[in-house]
Amino acid sequence: MQLFHGLGGLFHDASQLSRPILTHLNADTSWLLSLPYPGGEPHPPGRKFFHILIDPWLQGPQTDLASWFSQQWHATASSVQTISELNTRLKELDTLASAPSATGAGEPNTSSHAEYESDALGCVDMIVVSHEFTDHCNRATLEEVSPDTPIFATEAAAHLISSWQHFRHVYPVASFSKQSHDWRNTSPDALPSWLGISRIITKRDALHLHSAILLTFNIRSSAQDEATEGIIYSPHGILANDLEILSLASPRINVLALLHGLHDIKLGVRQLNLGAHNALRAQRTCGAKYWVSTHDEVKKAGGIVSRFLKRKVWTVDEVLQDESRKGKKNGARSLMSFLKSLRGSHPRASGGESSQHQYAASPEPPPSYGNPKDEQSSYAPPSCPPPGNAHHPQPSHSPPNHLQTNIEPPPYHDWTVIEDTALLPPPPSLGHESSPSGNASLSDADRAHGWCRRYPLIQPRQPTPVQSDSVKNGQIQFVKPKEYQGTLSMVGTGRWLGSTVPGGKEACVLSSLPCYFAVPDSPLAAEHKKIIYFEVKVKLYGQGRGGDASSLAVGYCAMPYPTWRMPGWERGSLAVHGDDGRRYVNDSWGGKDFTSAIQEGETVGLGMEFSIPDAPPSYGSTPAQTPTVKVEVFFTRNGTREASWNLHEELDAENDLGVEGLDGQHDLYAAIGVFGGVDYENRHGFSKHDKSMTKPKAAPPRADALERRIRKLLFPKGLRYQASYGSHQAVEDATRKMGRPGEDQ
Repeated sequence: MQLFHGLGGLFHDASQLSRPILTHLNADTSWLLSLPYPGGEPHPPGRKFFHILIDPWLQGPQTDLASWFSQQWHATASSVQTISELNTRLKELDTLASAPSATGAGEPNTSSHAEYESDALGCVDMIVVSHEFTDHCNRATLEEVSPDTPIFATEAAAHLISSWQHFRHVYPVASFSKQSHDWRNTSPDALPSWLGISRIITKRDALHLHSAILLTFNIRSSAQDEATEGIIYSPHGILANDLEILSLASPRINVLALLHGLHDIKLGVRQLNLGAHNALRAQRTCGAKYWVSTHDEVKKAGGIVSRFLKRKVWTVDEVLQDESRKGKKNGARSLMSFLKSLRGSHPRASGGESSQHQYAASPEPPPSYGNPKDEQSSYAPPSCPPPGNAHHPQPSHSPPNHLQTNIEPPPYHDWTVIEDTALLPPPPSLGHESSPSGNASLSDADRAHGWCRRYPLIQPRQPTPVQSDSVKNGQIQFVKPKEYQGTLSMVGTGRWLGSTVPGGKEACVLSSLPCYFAVPDSPLAAEHKKIIYFEVKVKLYGQGRGGDASSLAVGYCAMPYPTWRMPGWERGSLAVHGDDGRRYVNDSWGGKDFTSAIQEGETVGLGMEFSIPDAPPSYGSTPAQTPTVKVEVFFTRNGTREASWNLHEELDAENDLGVEGLDGQHDLYAAIGVFGGVDYENRHGFSKHDKSMTKPKAAPPRADALERRIRKLLFPKGLRYQASYGSHQAVEDATRKMGRPGEDQ
């Protein structure tokens, strides 16, 4: 109450001066932007301001996915607790702003409230929602607003709000881009002509977490383009480089305020809020007159996500001092680099007279030439500077004599104490947060994660003889899921032709039978390696049939698998995606760099080789941590083996989610992922040029046969064992001690 009563005089002055008012409704990121109606523009009776409510969450908890996952509450109560209370205060403020002068504007005058009786919408003229997350898109608060109030939201948030079936007018916010840089053209017709809204996004950010809402308005004179002002609202922060596009705005936009947080917040290694350093760069890029902090409330939190949040609190003074220190260090480094470049530059590069006398002899005799008996003169410096360096000052003293020092040289480093890491797994590859081309919606990902939790991986089973023969002969069918939009038909043994419609969503086509049966095919049971492989030829992408975004992926999945997701995105699956050439292993983010994108006309193949592990020594690990089966995944392009990776490479503990279902313990099915319009041909099994490349090598040395004899002697038939393999020489030694099979022992 005191807050809004204190704003009475401010609203009156702002109305007279045609200036906007920005009110923080809570300590987090709920805002009210009040814009005075321009002169001559129509407005409701008794109203002086057009009120925009931004990301309203006034009270109660906000929950993402489930309370056990993430739940938060305001640590500081909002200045208003309900939308009804907000409307009441805004009516009072509009009444105060309509007073003839600011005198007497300290208390609300309720005599004019009758003018609002017919206004069923209240005083909130529009709502802006920047993200689909519930601390920005809070259903409990939003549904307090009249259903006739228009909502302008990002695409994901608009889809979510529309599903509630509460609001009658929900508008997605268009992007402000190089192609659409006129704020008057990016705004819906539902807005007044003097007001606009658009969104600045980062293409590399799949969730558009680091994006901004741009509110533009012309409240001083709608006929003057130079009077256009804007407010940038970016609760999670936006990269400074992405704001450079504002320089292309036509008409020009004078950025009045940048709403950007101070706190640097991470979830694991993923950056959530970019923090004060980025805000300072963003403010300088867009030239905002004011920088206002937002989304910095340290809320009461519950759920597992709160345990992984890392917050670095900054103030404006601290970040300016930190930047000043860094600037001095960078300046010192630049000066040192400049001085080093001067000392190290060749005389020829500098030009001038020094280059002419570069090889000239000194006009004076060398030291002690005139009087060889004079020992003092034998150490005297020459009377002139060295040739070609006349512009450098001559040192006034002789260099120190290092030969007279008695300092002992440092001892040699004992390299034998360094652990030998040659046999350790390779370091983890760095993953990406999003793909540069194809990314699915967050709602599809959440639905798939929940589905996988409800339906765990099934255990492997012994195949029937008919099933085994079908797989060996390449007689595998592919099943078209319900999400698949197009045709899929068999044209021969192991050959299938597929075609999807332009604009189709993601779908995963799976083989009817496993390519790898874990029970009989495991190298531990079969005592030899197992290789599975299939190929796909990309005939045509959507660009040739309408220009839609489209691509294809090849991979393997353990069952069951959500067929509305591309292979590699969920547990028990891996794939190589054709749009970005990255490999995905249980990776819902952006994959890891692997190869180049798959082009039209190319035939690509994906294979997996299961073999008995080498069991190398590992520091600090137990035998139970050693992979049961060694798995190598290889990729071919046009019949040539192009790249591969070890499935059991060292994983990033914070980002990689493991290889469950892919390590030879579960049945694996061939998978083809598609989205958009694609024409393709699938071939199961090895082609003639792939057999020689991927088939098992020739018979190993004699020691392998001896090794099998030892294992038969040590472990009777039916006895389970886990072998630890050494060198062939150790096998030979053990065989000599035991005696050859058939010899007297």
